[in-house]
Amino acid sequence: MKGIMNLTEDRVKLVGYTFAISLLIPPNVGLNIMGLNFEDLPLVLLFVYLFYLKIHDFKKNNFDMFDVYFFMFLTVFILYTNLFVENMGIFNQTNLRFYFYFFLSYLFISIYERNKNNIIYIFDPLSIVMLINFLIVVTQFQINGNLNGWISNNTSGNNPFTSGRLGGLQGGGPNVIGIICAISALVCLFKILSSNENINYIKNNKFNSFILLTSLFNLYLTYSRGSYLALSIGFVILLLMTDSLNKTIKFYLFTVFTILTLIFIYLNPSIFLKQTNRGFLSELGVSNVSLFKGTGGGNYIKSVYKDYLVTLDDETLMEEFNITYSDSEKNNNKKILANSDGPITEGYLKLKFDYKDGYLPRSVISFYYSNDGNEWDQIGFSHTNGAVINLIENDSYFEVGGWGDGQSNDGSFLDAGIKNVIIKTNLETSVYKFSKFRRGLDYFVLTPKLRNVYRGEVKFNDFGILLERPRDYWLALPNNINISKKDFEVIVNLQIDEIPKGNETLFSQSSIFRLNDEFNDQSWKWAIVEGRMYFFWIENVDNGYVNYLGGKSLRSGNLISNNGQFDTSNIPEFDISQFDEITTSHNGFLTMAVEYGFLPVLLVVLACLYGVIKNFQKKYTLELTIFFMLIVQNLTNDLIYSPDVSIYFWIIPMYFLNNIIKNR
Repeated sequence: MKGIMNLTEDRVKLVGYTFAISLLIPPNVGLNIMGLNFEDLPLVLLFVYLFYLKIHDFKKNNFDMFDVYFFMFLTVFILYTNLFVENMGIFNQTNLRFYFYFFLSYLFISIYERNKNNIIYIFDPLSIVMLINFLIVVTQFQINGNLNGWISNNTSGNNPFTSGRLGGLQGGGPNVIGIICAISALVCLFKILSSNENINYIKNNKFNSFILLTSLFNLYLTYSRGSYLALSIGFVILLLMTDSLNKTIKFYLFTVFTILTLIFIYLNPSIFLKQTNRGFLSELGVSNVSLFKGTGGGNYIKSVYKDYLVTLDDETLMEEFNITYSDSEKNNNKKILANSDGPITEGYLKLKFDYKDGYLPRSVISFYYSNDGNEWDQIGFSHTNGAVINLIENDSYFEVGGWGDGQSNDGSFLDAGIKNVIIKTNLETSVYKFSKFRRGLDYFVLTPKLRNVYRGEVKFNDFGILLERPRDYWLALPNNINISKKDFEVIVNLQIDEIPKGNETLFSQSSIFRLNDEFNDQSWKWAIVEGRMYFFWIENVDNGYVNYLGGKSLRSGNLISNNGQFDTSNIPEFDISQFDEITTSHNGFLTMAVEYGFLPVLLVVLACLYGVIKNFQKKYTLELTIFFMLIVQNLTNDLIYSPDVSIYFWIIPMYFLNNIIKNR
């Protein structure tokens, strides 16, 4: 019995294995008792065990100042998070998880310190997690849901580098398993650098070397940029703080690491340079932060994204988010959206294509509107997939309004009046005017899918040519300007009765009519769908328009008509396909500040920083490095809210604060 009371080295490993096992149980399976499921059982059982050990310590009067300070903190935190919030309730699941993980970290650290065990034993069992996830990659094992197991991107083939990404078995998806992989790789590197003979250690400890490679392989396939950055920062800190390498070797290693990183980014630009909504979503979060009072645990999404979510029906809100809104909250938002219709609107729309974004190897698409043709306002934000979009040289017609070569035969042709179109590059400008007298000069009116001249009636008004739905003709523009591998703009001066409710093509470049067999094997089109702009392009004619930018994103913006003039609403109607966007892009501390107020979160952050500063010593290299990695990842993903990784997060600051109190 006495041996059970002492948490020996093997017992510390047992705690680490318990953490690791919890990462191998799929989420939301089994119990569903007050939010608890099978994945929570290992940690609950561990909590009971550690609590039993702590009670035994108290019976022996092993009660110190760390215990006093912790219970003071926990009491204040519980009272604050239940009294100074809009939605009070001690049985709030989010609150209970914070209390649980704080308490579990405290129980482990208080016993861990007493026996002076090495904290690396907590992270060693992550090797099992790496092996299991490696098998998931090899077998491409999928679990119900879109965040766990192997997440397929619905392409043919079994190549893991192109057919999907690793989401892991735990909840939280690629970003969570990504930081777990990064920590596992860092621990392996720490063991190598801590040995007296680094090269021999790599050769002799083959298991550690294998886990290092496996962790890096798994990490790569998560495609988690935050996890890549966390590992990079962790490696640099480890390299700077180790004593096993001299300055010259450190310099060479740092140089090689920098070169390899740049090569990696160059070879994988779509991973690092693709657009991100995190800045925009963070601004939404900051605007909902109060100094003292929060919205209540678990209410971040309900509060921050209310203007978007009220566009969903009540049943979907409850099923997907477990959220309800009052009738007054819904009506206020619907008044904004209802303003998208009005009298006839006349103005200008612009597509801006930047072939290369400065010195970065990526193309950027932007959309604009203007009511006078001089002052332009952007619709939402710019879009990029992180790579260069090579629009192959094409000498076929430009097409206004869709329905020319079969690419718009689903009824997505534009219902509008067209006055003129301007196409600009850095070297030349082409202007096409659509008056009755310019027909056959600036433009041609052709029959659908054919190059025959249309002989039927074509309607004009004082503005320009009218395109009606349905119609029997399409507008073809002579291709006098080469836009391949160049920056260009397309400006359409149009008149519409209302913002299109469906999918309507504004402008495109045909690939069906071949005037030269050497090219014309790529098409692109600019479309407006439910008031949101899209840029579609084809890289392979057989696959069609599978590539696009713009559209369904909170940052895309929504074109509306406001009293006969173009305007934008930054609150487009929400689509359930955007679920991942609003649930995985939070800054952890920002989320906490919205739910509990800025002041308590500031105090928690300052306490963590104080612990780091006071313990900034080489003997704590591993602890410091892992904590900085977790902090970096938490800036873009709310790790402190993730049940699968928050325990690792809170252990280290708890350990540092314990050291400070005991040293006093």
